[in-house]
Amino acid sequence: MNRLENFIYKILQSKSKSVLVYLITLILFLLSIATFPTQITKVKMLPSKDSDTFSVYVDLKDGYSKEHTKEVTNCISKKLLENDTITNISVFISEGQPLDFAALVKQSALKDKQWQAEMMVNIKREANRDISSYNLVSKLRDEVKKRCSMYDSTIKFIELPAGPPVLASIVAEIYGGKDFYSKRDFAYKIADIFKNQQTLVDVDVMASKDFIKYELILDNEKIKKSAISLEQIKQIIYLAYEGMPISIVNDKKAQNQIPIFLRLDNTRVINEKTKQSLNDRLKNLKLKNQYNQMVSVSELVNVKESIKEPELSSKNLRQMINVIAETNKDSQIYPLLDARSEMIDKLSKDYEIIKTDMLNLSFIDKKSKERFDLIFDGELKVTLDTFRDLGGAFIIALVLIFFLMVMYYKSYAISGGIVLASFISIIGVILAHIIMDLITEDTFYLTATSLIGFIGLIGINSRNSTLIIDFSKQLIIEENMPINKAIAKATATRSKPIILTVLTMVFASSLLATDAVFGGLGVALIGGTLISYVVSMFFVPVIIKNHIKKLL
Repeated sequence: MNRLENFIYKILQSKSKSVLVYLITLILFLLSIATFPTQITKVKMLPSKDSDTFSVYVDLKDGYSKEHTKEVTNCISKKLLENDTITNISVFISEGQPLDFAALVKQSALKDKQWQAEMMVNIKREANRDISSYNLVSKLRDEVKKRCSMYDSTIKFIELPAGPPVLASIVAEIYGGKDFYSKRDFAYKIADIFKNQQTLVDVDVMASKDFIKYELILDNEKIKKSAISLEQIKQIIYLAYEGMPISIVNDKKAQNQIPIFLRLDNTRVINEKTKQSLNDRLKNLKLKNQYNQMVSVSELVNVKESIKEPELSSKNLRQMINVIAETNKDSQIYPLLDARSEMIDKLSKDYEIIKTDMLNLSFIDKKSKERFDLIFDGELKVTLDTFRDLGGAFIIALVLIFFLMVMYYKSYAISGGIVLASFISIIGVILAHIIMDLITEDTFYLTATSLIGFIGLIGINSRNSTLIIDFSKQLIIEENMPINKAIAKATATRSKPIILTVLTMVFASSLLATDAVFGGLGVALIGGTLISYVVSMFFVPVIIKNHIKKLL
């Protein structure tokens, strides 16, 4: 009898040692599960992706001009180019950058305002830099915002998504309220709570802000008396302030005709946003009538001051406002839970709060009785849906294996033991993630791919248990061995093929362990198969010794 066989046999023979195996297994299992609420092991759908580019979205307060937007983007560009890792920057003012799938989801195609801009930032290749793109973005974000947050601008750093593209990491959809303005006021309260969270950045309320606009109303009576055509005054105002192509130049070296674009110089720019300043500019713009008399444009138009009507957003035919936020080197779920708790604490004075499905909330104003529904979306919702679906798949796999084992062994106890032994391999999965988190620079999350690896381990662990049970049964029947001795011998004999299978899995999975997306899968397979060997050698023999008689 070799050492392993003798060791297992002594455990099986001693009731206290068998109980100790159960106790150690239970303690390890509870400790591993406890790493989730204590955040020793953190959960995220997918880790951040290291790429060679990122984007910067710039949104000034509604009503600012292109000159102001250009001033902000120039400031950002200068600050970014101080970093040697940045190679070049492309700036797109009043439009989105060239569209990709992520930009479509983030509504880049809809950007056409003078106070909007997008910047595409290219950095050195991964092999030529000593910092990952997401750590670089985290480092640059505070520096840029500290220097360039002028004109009430919102500056957002957008990284390429590791998984499905979404509007933002965390999206709070605000529904309800009696009108747009009450909904917007409530959205700002939610945004302020988001800003209180240390790892939430780039918080923004996607709703129009009030600003004064000036409309030029043509005075038809005065225009007729001035002997100037209506079309003439329309074109001259548009030509002066917006500009238009008035002719073309043909050049044999050019592939296409070259348009001549005409517009007033910077004297058209209104420095002071007042009605009087606009009138002064219009006085300087004069037209010649049919009698060769110069007539000031200001005499032919009336300037009307008004508040710009807000742009409304809707989803599923319901008006709503989005409050968005990105996470800074953190999973979405943890700052969201903190923010949600703060919402309940701070807003409960003025609102009756109702917890709806999942993490969503409803708020009823105690005075006006207005109701606001807050629904969380974005990468957070994708994460919750993914873990829910994978958790369901895991439970289904356990149930199917249980019934398969029942059909094979005709024993609920043995089948339950096999399934339990498979489930306990989660200890190895979690322990491997903790070790990787200690030895890697960034947080090593338990991801969706980790769960896929855990689901795959169920079949491997069930096979190990089946090998031991079948061989033990064979030894008892054919060689008339005592049950404990047969189980010990079967376990020791099968230990070599099991450990060879485990090592093969470990070496193959080690190639995935450092991958940004599939690292969780590789680490789960490594930790799970290693612990499955320990479970097969000690836990399985103890759990089957009292029930193997039923198979004889």
